[in-house]
Amino acid sequence: AELGCARTRRAGHCERRLMAVETSKQTTAIARRMVAEYNKGTADWVEACHAENTSWVELPLAGRSVGRGGGRSALQKAAEEAVAVFPDRRMTLRNLIADGHQVALELEWIGTAAIAHPGINVGDIVKLRIAMFLAVEDGKIVKQTDYCVRV
Repeated sequence: AELGCARTRRAGHCERRLMAVETSKQTTAIARRMVAEYNKGTADWVEACHAENTSWVELPLAGRSVGRGGGRSALQKAAEEAVAVFPDRRMTLRNLIADGHQVALELEWIGTAAIAHPGINVGDIVKLRIAMFLAVEDGKIVKQTDYCVRV
């Protein structure tokens, strides 16, 4: 029987475990949808995938003294800036681990600068490795924390 439920008399335990597995599947689907929406080349992924009350933190990249963060509007602004600077930017999902309402993603990011940006010249190809941690509630991302390293 699934998850050993036939061997145990603790039906409540099995029900909770099955619910956790289903929740992890839903969380995984939302994370994959976010990557797919991101790769459409617009900033619409923020509204499509994040709750209005989302919290976002991007830790500082090497060479930057501060990171960025805020709510959905700050994330939307950062997404719009990324589209302007790197219109061809793409994320490739390398690894995903989900547990209930939380998911960790390992991503490779690449983009070619279309306009100059601090420390980046037009035509520069920028590559990042990103560890992204998401929390999901009611089908939307409510927390996103990004750790980015330029490679």
